Amino acid sequence: MNLKEQIRGKALELGFEDAGFTGVEPLDLYIREIESRPPEMYGWVRTESFNVRRGAAFAEKHPWARSLLVLIRNYHRRAFPSSMVGRIGRCYQVDERIERGDEHRRLGDMIDFLKGQGLRVWFDEEVPARMSAARAGIVTYGKNCFVYARNAMRHASWLESIPLILDAEIEPDEPSIELGCPSWCKNACIAACPTGALYSPGKMNPKRCIAYNSYYTEGITPLSLREPMGIWVYGCDRCQEVCPRNQPWMNQDLPDNGPLTARAPDFDLPVLLDMSDEHYVERVWPKAFYISRKNGSKWRMNAARALGNLGDREHVSPLARSLADSPDEIVRGMCAWALGRLGGSAAREVLEAGRTREEGLVRQEIDQALDAMG
Repeated sequence: MNLKEQIRGKALELGFEDAGFTGVEPLDLYIREIESRPPEMYGWVRTESFNVRRGAAFAEKHPWARSLLVLIRNYHRRAFPSSMVGRIGRCYQVDERIERGDEHRRLGDMIDFLKGQGLRVWFDEEVPARMSAARAGIVTYGKNCFVYARNAMRHASWLESIPLILDAEIEPDEPSIELGCPSWCKNACIAACPTGALYSPGKMNPKRCIAYNSYYTEGITPLSLREPMGIWVYGCDRCQEVCPRNQPWMNQDLPDNGPLTARAPDFDLPVLLDMSDEHYVERVWPKAFYISRKNGSKWRMNAARALGNLGDREHVSPLARSLADSPDEIVRGMCAWALGRLGGSAAREVLEAGRTREEGLVRQEIDQALDAMG
């Protein structure tokens, strides 16, 4: 058995869904595509500290590189708690990089195996993972910009592509850089994108993406995005949920994820709105760390917006409490908007009381909410 077969066999033995290989030539198609996108959309991934353009020419950055191994990790092996589906993206619910769970150990075991073969191995987060997986022949693209397993997982997209740079020359696999969507699908993902972030097959404006706006942006969420963002508080799976290519995987009985189900109450919307800094750092942040440990107000604001969109007037009380007590302007402002969305006499009374003590952004949000209520 040659080295390539040994590595692929070990990857499957450890539980990875697939493994492919490609050379170290620059990812030219990715480079051309990223350079063609407007800077206002993609400037945030081309900074001094993080630059995917630099990562796409990884052999220039790592002169010792001789090949690229790409692994597929299936993050949808088990069912997700119903209370978290539609609110927190599935991939984040099982992200173990902070807590060092089984999935993280699996990758560590793979890296240890590679080093045991005398190989130098490196993971560089700047390397474009999806394009690497497509050039390694183990995925195809979807119109929603996600990639789908070519040979495993019933061809679903609930996967993470993990590129590892190696110092050994290994024969590359046949690339599969292609759109794998069925011809009869009439752009279901684009039609379903609530904020219009998907504007054409394979084209996305990240600045309008729910996921991007749920964790990367600063300040209060723009008014035009609040209702379309619905009850998502961290990430979004909408374009994957409606995709016909994902239905074979989704329409099967999967085992429960007991530990995650036990933690689900930590992510209930009223809990997130009222949570202490201790609850945030110990219970929430380890699963969803794109928001800083010092920025729990972002989560509370997202929860307030989601409660407003949920439409249950039983949540007037927690929103009223946060409007009165939260030290964070963006949280109080979003509570005002949410109360306006819920409507009713109780919400109006709370807003009118708040109007007498607030100023600036929060006062503006209260005035807009009262105007919206008529």
